[in-house]
Amino acid sequence: MYGNNLKTIPPGVDGWARLEEVRKRVLGPEGPKPGSEEDKIPYLRCEHMLVRFLIARQWDVEKAVAMLQGHYRWLAENNMAALLKDPFPEEAHIKRYYPQAYHGTDKLGRPLYIERPGLIDMPRLLQATSCERILQYVYAQSELQIRRRLPACSLVRGEVVDKSLNIMDLEGLSFRVVTHTTARKVVKDVVTMLQNHYPECSGRMIIINAPKVFSIAWSFIKPQLDEKTVNKISIFGSDQREAYIQALLELVDADQLPSLFGGKCKCDGKDPLSCISAVKGPW
Repeated sequence: MYGNNLKTIPPGVDGWARLEEVRKRVLGPEGPKPGSEEDKIPYLRCEHMLVRFLIARQWDVEKAVAMLQGHYRWLAENNMAALLKDPFPEEAHIKRYYPQAYHGTDKLGRPLYIERPGLIDMPRLLQATSCERILQYVYAQSELQIRRRLPACSLVRGEVVDKSLNIMDLEGLSFRVVTHTTARKVVKDVVTMLQNHYPECSGRMIIINAPKVFSIAWSFIKPQLDEKTVNKISIFGSDQREAYIQALLELVDADQLPSLFGGKCKCDGKDPLSCISAVKGPW
């Protein structure tokens, strides 16, 4: 254990002892099914992984073990090993009508995740893919964050980087998007997935261009979030561009921040939107 993780241990609790107890239990019959793909991956029972789940459950061993068991089952049920090898030929279509990108790093070396849910065009999205495939794509990208992007950022930074900075751009969010049944299901399933299977991975979230209709979406998203997650979120309205640019530039160097949000980056050198379709490492 290290850094801020130590600050999460409740007074009077022996964090090392609880970590060791969880480790012993998931190395035994309460861990991944013997011989399964999950059983072959050391990371799924490493200290970093176990600490994340302990923090998510306030260092309660029983709850942390139960959460880990649920995660192992979820990985197997969704055949994550196969999803990580899936080339997702519909990726360009998904990103066009559900704009999202992992793009560069912030000043702490954390990867930036950018999403523009206000521009989701679900009817066109479903012309070339299905709700199930969209979720599978998001699941795979979330797992790649853990297995590829965060380790790459840690190597470049020279210290552990285990959280991301998320930018949620709500430009274009309308009543049509907020009330679309399939769109709501996708958003709800993604939020649930992140809460249950990738805890303690978000360092900060900046929500920008929030319109008045956002209050409707927030009303069904906020109850699904724990208090710690809500406290990491800053919200800027559509009339607060200067304020959110200043906030973002305090967190991200201009050459890493897309010009779309007040930075200097245009991945193709011309189009501000190119950052959403490009891959800007260090992964």
